[in-house]
Amino acid sequence: MIQTNITTGAQTVTAVGAVTPTTGLDISPALLDYGFLIDIIELKAAALIPAARIVLEDSVDAFAAAIPVVEITIGGTVVPAARITLQWRAYQTPARVGIASAKIRANVVKLEGTTPSLTLRAALLS
Repeated sequence: MIQTNITTGAQTVTAVGAVTPTTGLDISPALLDYGFLIDIIELKAAALIPAARIVLEDSVDAFAAAIPVVEITIGGTVVPAARITLQWRAYQTPARVGIASAKIRANVVKLEGTTPSLTLRAALLS
């Protein structure tokens, strides 16, 4: 399958919020077979146990009323040599692929630990 980045490649975040690009990836073109990928490359904190919750959310109204498509919660340190990669197929998600104005983005809704840092990548598989 072809991977189209939802995030602008691998992004490192240190606070909660939408991951670049915050405007999302256009998913309005109809796809017969698709999926989503989240690649947790690194999760660390200076002290305490790091934790993160990442949501792929879609929207047809510029994320004023975003709907969660997939969600993952990670607890503990993740290093690049042991990254976590998860994939979901179309039938496992409520994504509005093929709907006019539909976009999808990654949003970090929880990031815990002392000075936490999360490096991730998200992609549309088609």
